[in-house]
Amino acid sequence: MTMLFYLIGIKGSALSALGKILSKMGHIVRGVDVEEEFYTLKQPLNIKVESFSNMKLKKCYFYIIGNAFVKHSVSKFLQNMNYRYMLYPEFLSYFFKDKKWICVSGTSGKTTTTKMLATIFPKTTSLIGDGSYQVGKDGHFILEACEYRNTFLHYRPYISLILNVNYDHIDFFKTKEAYEASFIKFASQSKICVVNGDEFSYRDKTIITYGRKESNDVVFTYDRGKVTILRKTFTLPVHGLKYAYDFVGAYLVAKLLNQYDHIIQSRMIQFKMPKRRFEKTIWKDQVLISDYAHHPNEIEAILESIKEQYPAKRKICIFEPHTISRLQCFVEEYKKILSQFDECYLYPLFSSAREAHNLILEKNLYKQLSFQNYDFHTKQQFFNERDVVIAFLGAGVIDRAYEAYKKEAEER
Repeated sequence: MTMLFYLIGIKGSALSALGKILSKMGHIVRGVDVEEEFYTLKQPLNIKVESFSNMKLKKCYFYIIGNAFVKHSVSKFLQNMNYRYMLYPEFLSYFFKDKKWICVSGTSGKTTTTKMLATIFPKTTSLIGDGSYQVGKDGHFILEACEYRNTFLHYRPYISLILNVNYDHIDFFKTKEAYEASFIKFASQSKICVVNGDEFSYRDKTIITYGRKESNDVVFTYDRGKVTILRKTFTLPVHGLKYAYDFVGAYLVAKLLNQYDHIIQSRMIQFKMPKRRFEKTIWKDQVLISDYAHHPNEIEAILESIKEQYPAKRKICIFEPHTISRLQCFVEEYKKILSQFDECYLYPLFSSAREAHNLILEKNLYKQLSFQNYDFHTKQQFFNERDVVIAFLGAGVIDRAYEAYKKEAEER
């Protein structure tokens, strides 16, 4: 039966992917969000997107409320009017209740790993955190499961994968212990849980650990794009230890689902990185990279990948901090890792709707970091650089600076 769905916050990465899945399945999909253009809906299928100033809410729609809009005035209106609605995680649990769930979680690497699994299982319905998706007819559902606001605790996966647990989302999880406790609870709700044992110390009878340390259930080795695991060697289409860990997690899930090694390898050769994940452009002898990395550990992993692929090139970073609470909590960690680039410049902080904007605190934190700001003059100087990698990193709108630089470079 065809239904009428209306998504509140449809430009968000998760909700946009859900909207595309519902549309592909033959449902009528509408949505509302801010007027800014987002990369998530550049190919919106038959989805009509309204702005908050001209939306048309009707009783006949089934409303799905995105995580960032739970307290929004529109959501309160729907509740007061007794319109049919569900929150995003509740809807997923309801709509895909007949599927066997495969959930990918962790502080970082979720999107890349979920896309790896979707590549290995092309006939499986998959919801990926860069706004992409698959609609398949087999009995599984592959989901990128985010921990923010404990969203992933709504799910009871058949198999879950925990890539890493590095304290994050400071505005919600007030302590590191609270953050880790949520992942432990998530693991306990899974029939089987595959865990990066080098990163997370939790163990239980349902846990299978992997890593490079001998104490893990499954041990792998890595050497410049090649992973050896369970006496098999796989060639990855992307270099970096970070991606080796992501692949091994996906590989073990695939083996639990009885996939053959030769199929895993043949499909991984076709793997393409998600949007804004080590997205790369070559201009003359400059390598331009756009990546969503915004946590200190993610930035360190990206830098290691850059060093492995381009050891002789100078490395420049333009970094956009994401949320003031994260920047304040990890300011010294940011300073340490960003200082390892040959040069680093700061983009304006992305102020999330999750928290109040404190301009005085932001200025003080930028002063503490002690890097120059990225501005027009700096950009013009970059065009004269030779034999260099320029990385645009952050989870906000830094991709616009990357696209603007690319465009101006191509016009020169």
